[in-house]
Amino acid sequence: MLHAYKRVIWVMLLLLVSLPAWALSLDQAKSQGLIGEQLNGYIGIVTTSPSGELRSLVTDVNQQRQTLYQRSAQEASVTLEVFEIRAGQRLQERAKAGEYLQDQNGQWRRK
Repeated sequence: MLHAYKRVIWVMLLLLVSLPAWALSLDQAKSQGLIGEQLNGYIGIVTTSPSGELRSLVTDVNQQRQTLYQRSAQEASVTLEVFEIRAGQRLQERAKAGEYLQDQNGQWRRK
């Protein structure tokens, strides 16, 4: 179990390093309350009228995350779903104050 949590931390670090082109846009979108961290480890759109650029950013980030999650889940001998949930918990824990997080009811709330 501890090994799996170390794997989640490793994936989070990889995400930070592997997405430098989006870092500013991703951070801006989060700080502006346009997107937030979902329970399943992926980014979700919070705003009711997202731009095409925002939709593209979310799709790209989520595709990168899914690729990393699949690889890491296989290495940790857990299902993708289990790994996604663990990653979602870690990402929500690490979210900055004021950023949106999805709660257990699927509603968005500020941290």
